[in-house]
Amino acid sequence: MNLYRPVLFVHLTAVIGIFAALAIEWVTALALRRATSYDQARDWTRVWDVLPAIGAPSLLGALASGVYLATSLGLWSFGWVAVAIPTLIGVGVAGALTAPARKRTRATLAAHLGQLPNAVQVQLRQTLWLRSLRVRTALLLGLVFEMTLKPDAGAWVMAAVVVIGIAWAAATRTEAAEGPQTTRATAIG
Repeated sequence: MNLYRPVLFVHLTAVIGIFAALAIEWVTALALRRATSYDQARDWTRVWDVLPAIGAPSLLGALASGVYLATSLGLWSFGWVAVAIPTLIGVGVAGALTAPARKRTRATLAAHLGQLPNAVQVQLRQTLWLRSLRVRTALLLGLVFEMTLKPDAGAWVMAAVVVIGIAWAAATRTEAAEGPQTTRATAIG
């Protein structure tokens, strides 16, 4: 039995799952940055419960099916294949780095009611989340670019994507430096 088509289906479905998890994180991070009450913030942190159920299996599915496809088709010598595994591992690590901050935030929000004090609003606007999201977004878009256009200089393209992702992440302003009275436009940026 030829497993190519079913494994390709798993691979594409897993990639869609990775981007779905990333989109959920973007929406949640931006909504938390605008939250003004404990209830609003708690509602948005509940969305985090779906991230491990979508993100981790999707990442593992993309890795496993990608390795199978590359091996069965003899594609390991191609640059775009060689950068895929380190890129997906980097995305997983960058996503995992935000887990302790999410846990601390949930603990902070658990037992309070009313308006969020400035200190909690600053915690919800942590640049770590946005930096991680920006790096992961750049890496995943770079990988999609690699896999669709298949440039000859695959490793160099991904190195440029990493630099762009890090620069984009570094450009994230810290809310503490801006002060607690940020406007909606600066809180999102």
